[in-house]
Amino acid sequence: MISMSISESALARLKAVESGIVSDSMTRLGIYGWMDGLHPIGGGQRRAVGRARTLLLGPKRGEGAWGKTMYATIASLEPGDVLVFGTGGTQQNLMGDNMANFASRHGLAAMVTDSPVRDSVGIAAVSMPVYCRGAAVRIPVEMEPIALDVPVLCAGAQVRPQDIIVASEDGVIVLPQSRVDDVIYQADDIEPIEAKLQEAIAGGAPLSEIEALIKRKKQRRE
Repeated sequence: MISMSISESALARLKAVESGIVSDSMTRLGIYGWMDGLHPIGGGQRRAVGRARTLLLGPKRGEGAWGKTMYATIASLEPGDVLVFGTGGTQQNLMGDNMANFASRHGLAAMVTDSPVRDSVGIAAVSMPVYCRGAAVRIPVEMEPIALDVPVLCAGAQVRPQDIIVASEDGVIVLPQSRVDDVIYQADDIEPIEAKLQEAIAGGAPLSEIEALIKRKKQRRE
């Protein structure tokens, strides 16, 4: 088990903030951590926040097995973790509903992969969300795990162990663990501005008022 430096109170705060506000907060700070093209399997609310545990995968080299099954790898993680696969964007499916159900029962908050999955109907019925590039039946016979808890690239984002994953119906955000407090500080400022902006639009406020709120929303809190 690796150290967990992010406080539970910080995680709880991030769970209460809309992912769009987290994204706006990161933009204020010049942090870029968006995954491209990943969405949750299944309908309904599919939101997850948790510490990243990364697994690097790549083409098989014929030099022997990883030494662990994927199920044993999942079982070695902590409840509340988010398992992030870095596959290089393979078109092979990386998991099915059995693995997703096992991970859910082990207590993982989510699984994130830059590959497709299979058994999408079954995965949609699992309470734990899986974020991926859709569904495919091609079996991953050409891929193998390389290392756990190393920096990976996933869907265009750099992910390091213990980064915070904030995922929702809109996609997946990677928040560097060293910037969590900074992002929360900005989010605390943006939330009431966003509420006022929504009220102004719904109430038919003049354009000048709406644009002033939009401008204020973009200004970094010092």
